[in-house]
Amino acid sequence: MSEPRSAHLQEDDPLLDGVSRLVAFIFGPDRVTRSRTVAILLCALMYVICCWAASYVAEIGLIKAFAPGLLMATAFPAYAVFFGLVRSGKTRQLKDPALMIPQNIFALLAIGFAYTALGPFDRGLVMVLIALVMVFGMYTHTPKQSVVVGLAAMLMLGACMGVLSHVDPHYYPPKLELIRFELLLGTMPPLIFTAYKISSWRNRLFKQRTELKAALEQVQQLATHDSLTGLHNRRHMQEKLESAVMRFDRYGERFTVVVIDLDHFKQVNDRHGHRVGDDSLSSFAKASLAVLRDTDTIARWGGEEFLILMPNTSQEKTQVALERLRAAMASCTLSATVPTLRITFSAGVAVHDSITALSQTIERADQALYEAKKTGRDRVVMAPSSKR
Repeated sequence: MSEPRSAHLQEDDPLLDGVSRLVAFIFGPDRVTRSRTVAILLCALMYVICCWAASYVAEIGLIKAFAPGLLMATAFPAYAVFFGLVRSGKTRQLKDPALMIPQNIFALLAIGFAYTALGPFDRGLVMVLIALVMVFGMYTHTPKQSVVVGLAAMLMLGACMGVLSHVDPHYYPPKLELIRFELLLGTMPPLIFTAYKISSWRNRLFKQRTELKAALEQVQQLATHDSLTGLHNRRHMQEKLESAVMRFDRYGERFTVVVIDLDHFKQVNDRHGHRVGDDSLSSFAKASLAVLRDTDTIARWGGEEFLILMPNTSQEKTQVALERLRAAMASCTLSATVPTLRITFSAGVAVHDSITALSQTIERADQALYEAKKTGRDRVVMAPSSKR
């Protein structure tokens, strides 16, 4: 029976691999960079359309003949620079990594130039582009930036209207410029306010999402970790153990369970107080994390008892790891209150090496721990293989 075509497409398809590499080469290696470069290319496409429209308008005499060429000569190099800086990743550390503010400044200058180049009765169309710039910035700017861009647009067009009507009243009739300025004053403030509100809502939603994510991470941490030592708690370790059993049953991956009990811990609490006892538990946890492998998992099993899950580890390697932990405990300061305090531990080790219940493996480790404590503590006892 042949495999479906979709399965072949998912397995090292040269065409898909080539397309993905081409996309990464053009737009960037990661999702964030690609979204920024695509936005820049969309803006560049808008300039292409505007330049094409300006060329047509120049042919029918509605705009000065030199304007389309000058717009093309400035827009394309500017956006090539914007694209190159963002695509190279050089802007990632900036507060404005997408270079939206420089793009807005360039857009306002281009709009101001277009306003001066259009004929007396047609230049009011340019004000529509101001709204386009404001709308585009609503979803990228901070509320303050939205207000600054809007006010800058008003001041720039207002200055163009006033200066040009004074310098060349024939081409820039003062009465028409005054009407346009009044329309500008009537339309821009509501647009600026709308941009400010949308930017504020977007920022608030982003902040809420960040806080929610942090809260969920904290809940997850509390649900899976012991609050005192920072180690995994018993419930989460139980899930890890069950996953290890499933891997053993399916792939034959053996694992070792180590149950550790701190020797004479009750005496530490009775003699020095529970605070020193808590410090000792935390110090043991830190020492364990420092000497165990990244693949090993240690949890606080209960009270002063800990359980270590060691995948693909023989009894001999487990013994070496526990000796390293013993040496670390002998040299570390458990509590600043009692710097001379030292605590030993007893350990029972059982290898899960046959298809048996997890509870039986833990019971074997518990029995080995009991034997270690019975025979003098401060030692490691290996449980017999379950195959015997």
